[in-house]
Amino acid sequence: MADSLLMEVNYRRPEKIPKLDEDCEGSESSSKQRVVKWGKAEDDEYLRQYLLFHYQFQKTQGFSIKWEQFDYNFRSRSMGKSPNEISERKSNAVLIREMTLTAIDKHNEAHGTKLVFVEHVEANYQLTSGLTCWLTFWATDMASSPPQSKIYQAHVWRRGQNFHTFIFRLKPTDEEIEAVEVQPPSPMLYELDKPPIVFSRPGPEDEALPGVPFVFNRTGAGLDPDW
Repeated sequence: MADSLLMEVNYRRPEKIPKLDEDCEGSESSSKQRVVKWGKAEDDEYLRQYLLFHYQFQKTQGFSIKWEQFDYNFRSRSMGKSPNEISERKSNAVLIREMTLTAIDKHNEAHGTKLVFVEHVEANYQLTSGLTCWLTFWATDMASSPPQSKIYQAHVWRRGQNFHTFIFRLKPTDEEIEAVEVQPPSPMLYELDKPPIVFSRPGPEDEALPGVPFVFNRTGAGLDPDW
């Protein structure tokens, strides 16, 4: 992509969203991030947070997780708020920038657009035979008149020179996200001599978990016979 399309621009944006860059550069806020731990299926609080993570991940397709609500490790993590560097050769901030610029570059080439990166908003990742990222960022459409800055999202994967984009889109509105229906997660098998933990929507006699639209049981009740 031409150098002019890789430059950063600073158009006034229509909404206020915290920048990610400060966390990536080791700011005071990032230095105070809580240390997360590995959970156990016997722990009710772990299961509650597991359901909460599942709900937020499915609602936003992995892009927006309220990490301050979690004390445990789950399938993805925050790149900006991680106390550890993902790569030994590059900082998390550099990785986020590289992945974002590559995603924009390939989108522009494939669709003839002229998007220019502005700044990061949020970045989550998962190590899966490479690096999978869920990136949220401001970009300016230079083809519009006048140029407009909007929030975009890209779900991408990279391993070596291989790069693949699963999703590249404008960030959905709050109404669109709210309309997404999330199903309970699959049963969790944790010990061979015990029935799996079954997740479901709360029934009339169930006590709902705080902040979660699901409940769980360790008796195997409600398990699909074909599971």
